[in-house]
Amino acid sequence: MSGAVVSNHLSYLDILLFSAARPFVMVAKSEVATWPLIGWLTKQAGTVYVVRGGGPSTYPAVNRAMAEAFRSGLPVLFFPEGTTTDGAGVLPFRRGLMHSVLREDAALYTAALRYTDERACWWGDATLLPHLIQMAGRNDLRAEIRFGDAAAERRDRFELAASARESVAALYRGLSAQHTELAHPLEHLLDRPVEGVGTFDGHGCVLR
Repeated sequence: MSGAVVSNHLSYLDILLFSAARPFVMVAKSEVATWPLIGWLTKQAGTVYVVRGGGPSTYPAVNRAMAEAFRSGLPVLFFPEGTTTDGAGVLPFRRGLMHSVLREDAALYTAALRYTDERACWWGDATLLPHLIQMAGRNDLRAEIRFGDAAAERRDRFELAASARESVAALYRGLSAQHTELAHPLEHLLDRPVEGVGTFDGHGCVLR
């Protein structure tokens, strides 16, 4: 798989899960780089940070950053909902980074993830550090990631965003979180380098 991958976004844990599935170049909003521990982890994973919602003056820098990410040869992963959610559904996709996908003529694949316990979702007014401590103390958290096909409808960034969101939402509805496994207990993920360790066949990923 090369090009870009988009997914729904539930938690800062999403980055660890995708990195356990296989190597990616992650794209995150610039604020993530300043977060305790998560900022360090994302830097180690080679994350590309972009300023979101900064207006036209930020577009050239975003395009350059995305072009560099695509040249890495690894799939570029980003979360076009633009924020984390409680998992009730998939929000409309923001279109900003879709411009870079079209500009680089990159294939855009879809993915979805779900946690067995909704408390893993970090969203709204939740504070990072207490949630991180709570999750690090658990060894029973399970999740599933499923990969879909490339979005075919891409005449412009509006159509690409809409078709990708529809695909991600369908994948998300189809996940059965009750029968999934996480790559490692969270404390093991935090103690080891972020690297690909899962079984990946291009469509599904079973993490053991």
